[in-house]
Amino acid sequence: METSGRSVTSSAGIILSPVPAASPFLAHQICNGLGAGNIGDELMARAFWDQLPPAARLVVDLFPNHTQQREPYPEGHEYITLDWSGAPWDPVPWVPGLLVGDTPVTESLSLDWPLRFLAPRLRAFHEAGQPVDAVGVGVEPLRSPEARAIFAQDFLPIRSWTVRSEACRAALAELGVPGDRIEVGADWAWLYRPKRDLRAWGADTWVRIGVDPGARLLVANVVNERWRRRSEVKAAIAAALDELARKHAFQVAFFCNEVREGDFYDLAAARETQAMMKTRSVIVPHLYWAPDEVLGLLAHAAVTLAGRYHFVVESVLAGVPCVGIARSEKVQGIFAELGEEPAGTMESVQPDRVVERVVRMTEHRDEVTRGVEPYWDA
Repeated sequence: METSGRSVTSSAGIILSPVPAASPFLAHQICNGLGAGNIGDELMARAFWDQLPPAARLVVDLFPNHTQQREPYPEGHEYITLDWSGAPWDPVPWVPGLLVGDTPVTESLSLDWPLRFLAPRLRAFHEAGQPVDAVGVGVEPLRSPEARAIFAQDFLPIRSWTVRSEACRAALAELGVPGDRIEVGADWAWLYRPKRDLRAWGADTWVRIGVDPGARLLVANVVNERWRRRSEVKAAIAAALDELARKHAFQVAFFCNEVREGDFYDLAAARETQAMMKTRSVIVPHLYWAPDEVLGLLAHAAVTLAGRYHFVVESVLAGVPCVGIARSEKVQGIFAELGEEPAGTMESVQPDRVVERVVRMTEHRDEVTRGVEPYWDA
């Protein structure tokens, strides 16, 4: 293969492969959740694209729900809509593959996603002799023989890994990835920089759904996923929210950071939790909000209650203290990085502990957020 012999370095310090002379594309961004309905995926992707050289062009794989996104994707890249199985699988000829963000190595939800989903696409790149690099990704320990076998066959050949934490590095090393192929960076979402200050729009939006943006507001992101039958956890969260509303004058709003329909996703979890409450609450319309819109809404919260990793990041970017209900090792990890412990897990939640943590975070907001610079003050 003839190449230009030219390597490209992004402003985030990532060295990408030599670009084939005959190809207009720098890399093929392999579908890793983008366009499915998870706002965290959008946050990571847009931060990544902003770090690329201005002339860089990518082929970007998307899931079908990208048409519901409320902000257009950047011009200049070529976007391919896959079906929900991931087809078509064939990589663009001669172009290296990129796994960008998300947590492609985990079995916390199931073997089917993401390991079995990504395996055939990665194999297609390997068999075509096209290298794959993973940039800004999360890695969790794999414990089952099935998961470890998938990794050994289809993930181990990945040429290089930039991961978001030392824990991710350790997990890769335990899976047999040589240390010289791993670098520790950060989650792409931390580099997100909005284009618009939407605080005024956010205030108007809260008013339209019956919330006073000038009064004390708690925004909760609750999750179902494989824990959807754990009604006792939702009941404990509902009891905590009732006490916060009655005794501490909180307004309560539920926010869906994953906007797909169905029992597996956030809207169902929000409705189930809301139905167990005795006090008033609202559910923010489960639209595929643009990241700038999310930050404009969260800017008016006194505190958030988070089940998803990137809802924590969004809260921090908006300058809002966050209390966690950990659903996975990565959520445990991000709170450890922030110097906090989650108030509970998806297996066990004590209402009193949630209330205590929310009240403390709210009353000591200046102390909790010291050193955090919201995007509109940057």
